[in-house]
Amino acid sequence: MSAAAAPTVANTRRLHPVLAFLAGVLGFGYVYVGRIGFAIAYVLAPFAILYVGGWTRWLVHPLGWYPLTACVLLVALVALIHPVVLAWRRPVVPRKRYNRWWVYLAWVIGFNVIFDAVIGGNRADNFGYDLFRIPSAAMDPTLQSGDWIVVDSWRYRTESPAFGDIVIHRTNDGIALVKRLVGLPGDTLEMRGRVLVRNGSPVDEPYLHDPIPGLAPRGLQPLTLGPDEYFVLGDNRDNSNDSRYNGPIGRAEIVGRTEFIALSFSGGLRWERFSKPLTVD
Repeated sequence: MSAAAAPTVANTRRLHPVLAFLAGVLGFGYVYVGRIGFAIAYVLAPFAILYVGGWTRWLVHPLGWYPLTACVLLVALVALIHPVVLAWRRPVVPRKRYNRWWVYLAWVIGFNVIFDAVIGGNRADNFGYDLFRIPSAAMDPTLQSGDWIVVDSWRYRTESPAFGDIVIHRTNDGIALVKRLVGLPGDTLEMRGRVLVRNGSPVDEPYLHDPIPGLAPRGLQPLTLGPDEYFVLGDNRDNSNDSRYNGPIGRAEIVGRTEFIALSFSGGLRWERFSKPLTVD
């Protein structure tokens, strides 16, 4: 009987809940416990959620962004805990051909490469949104340091940037800047003291930061924008690196329109800023 039972023992393996947890942290918890179907579902589920959210445009609205983000986090939490439960309930399981250290390593590397390429690096193109953290006071008080903003990166595929939009644009060095769009192609702009004049009419800008004592904002001589030129300024005119210094930007440099503040943290959560809209329409 022992001889007959030997192959069965040789083809089994013992699972350890602690190792299942550690494997879950690294992203291969389901592979470790021998549930490859769950492992594939775990990889595909976040992408499916984000694709649905992107194509329905729910990701660029607070009522959709928060639930969808919670769903993605829930998938990650389940993939962390469920393998531990499986290992605890059934500690001895059949050995699978993929239960090898090099398979685990390949899974971790492959998962991270795919995740970074699709979600981390190209979410603006793939899902129609992006997330940026505000590091400075250049758009204060509209945007404050520590705010996390959601950007609609598909917004301008079907419509043109509009006056007053708060946009993300990239410099020639690839640096992302957030500014307010105050000049469109063909506009004539100038600054008379602290007043912005657009096509001969003063612009009412109630969103501006109060003047900083002792500082005068850089002026702007009359300037007419070309057919593919946009002019951007920070709401904190005394402390903003914008088109007054760098010149107009082209349409191709604009990443998208900011929609709302998703999170805000500076020494603690600033709940009153959560889901604050940033659009003018």
